[in-house]
Amino acid sequence: MNKVAVTLDVDWAPDFAIDLAAEILTEHGVRATWFVTHASVAIDRLRENDLFELGIHPNFLPRSTHGADDASVLAHCLTLVPDALSMRTHGLYQSTPLLSRVMHDTPIELDASLFLPGASNLAPVRYAYGGGSLLRVPYVWEDDVAMENGDWDLDAVLDRPGLTVFDFHPVHVALNSSSMASYRALLAGGPLQDARADDASVAEGYGTRTFFDALAHRLASGGMQLRELL
Repeated sequence: MNKVAVTLDVDWAPDFAIDLAAEILTEHGVRATWFVTHASVAIDRLRENDLFELGIHPNFLPRSTHGADDASVLAHCLTLVPDALSMRTHGLYQSTPLLSRVMHDTPIELDASLFLPGASNLAPVRYAYGGGSLLRVPYVWEDDVAMENGDWDLDAVLDRPGLTVFDFHPVHVALNSSSMASYRALLAGGPLQDARADDASVAEGYGTRTFFDALAHRLASGGMQLRELL
């Protein structure tokens, strides 16, 4: 099998969802990278697991709770994960000035904010600008996009040559989302971080949880953390 990496965008998920995804990966011995948006007890538990790398998931979009400008957003996220080497921006927000700031003003060495669904023969690309350098790592599959395009064929994704990076959201794993219906229902009950497992309506049939389970089974005692590409 080619190099395969599991990544997870925490996206303010409640602790029960983070714990569930972590338990599945741990049960199968799968290494993974988590992009963190907030502090929580479940996030603290991730730090204690050698299978996991923690990176940052900064939100640079308007009305961000991370800060009012690029510098404050990065500073806030690095207080959450001071030893982070990897990042994926929320909403895949990016620009040349932003990447320059990341390269020159932070310890981040790897950016995974390039989404290329369906692509093959992928590899990390070294991006150098203004005397700085950043390893840019593309990814090819994301759960919420699979809900839109029906891309649930795990064998087809794994059979593509080159580096294969998956992106999951813990809340969609917990809800077994195959559409946004269960997620919207959970949001309607109040702040996502405060949601409890009893509040969740888990979808039946094939969805994000079943896909995640199948991938963890295929990668048993394997997978990689993105920092291993540095």
